[in-house]
Amino acid sequence: MTRTLGRVSLAFLALLMTPLPGTFLPGIATAMDPATAVADSATAVADSAAATPAASTAVDTLGARRREFPHADLTLVPRLLSGGYVIVLRHSITDHAANDRDQRGEEYSDRSTQRNLSKEGEAQAARIGKAIAALQVPIDTVLSSLMWRCRDTAQIAFGHYRAVPELTRRGAEFRAKRIALLGMVPEVGKNTVLVTHQDLLIPIMEGLRRDQLQEGDALIVKPLGGSFEIVAQVTPDDWERLAAAKTTTVAKDGKAGKTTKSRKPVKK
Repeated sequence: MTRTLGRVSLAFLALLMTPLPGTFLPGIATAMDPATAVADSATAVADSAAATPAASTAVDTLGARRREFPHADLTLVPRLLSGGYVIVLRHSITDHAANDRDQRGEEYSDRSTQRNLSKEGEAQAARIGKAIAALQVPIDTVLSSLMWRCRDTAQIAFGHYRAVPELTRRGAEFRAKRIALLGMVPEVGKNTVLVTHQDLLIPIMEGLRRDQLQEGDALIVKPLGGSFEIVAQVTPDDWERLAAAKTTTVAKDGKAGKTTKSRKPVKK
């Protein structure tokens, strides 16, 4: 009799400890209920999808932000001749076999720690400067990054420059100063040149993407006094093409600057 009561008590105790679905220990009950588990999983996926855009949507949004800037044509030349623009020039071609060393807080005076212009880059800078001079574009201030690839580009192309941290250093303070430089209207009848790096321009120029601005390329910016507008992208070949077109036009107009021989008087 005692043994029978003991078995009944144990069975009753086991029954009391068995969790009822949806009543006690809901977490465990759910894990044991396949239908409930599938429903919860579907809800979690739906919430995740709502919180995070689909990959295709993200790509489409990125694509919408990309922007192609018009390349220079002959209408750009008279505008530059009148002045009032900022020529933002990415440094010329560099030797990519070398890498920049960490120079945070340094003055960038040691060119051996930097990626410098290659021989091709030096020649490219000379071509750019020669074409701009041939176009007779009036250049006033030339500002450069502190890094030597920018300094050398500025010196070779324009013969003078002033190195400034605004075109070199990162951070909110220098970013604000870069935007101010782009929005600053030059002296009347003059243009400003900024020689810098693409990584510093991408965050402040809407639509500009990596390597869209190749080494030696320039963006022509119209400063609006605090803000700016990108007018055109100019490659080194564009500069030379514009210079050649101007020379041809001048020659056709009879204003090539050549001395003409005076006719000898006809003897009567």
